[in-house]
Amino acid sequence: MNKKSQRKRLITWGLIIMLLIAPILSWLIGIIYGVSVGSGFAAGGLMVILFPIIFVVGLVMLIKGFMKPKH
Repeated sequence: MNKKSQRKRLITWGLIIMLLIAPILSWLIGIIYGVSVGSGFAAGGLMVILFPIIFVVGLVMLIKGFMKPKH
């Protein structure tokens, strides 16, 4: 794997995680937990906690991809 493909892969996966995976995964986990506990507030609270954590993981990957040299 060369530097350019690794750079592209990091940028692509960072965007995918930030825009697709973070909202869908936090919503799914929050809804499943909320239904199992029987509390809508628990579901909403878990979504509010999970979304920024997953979003920051994608943001770190995106920044890491932009910091790689272009070569």
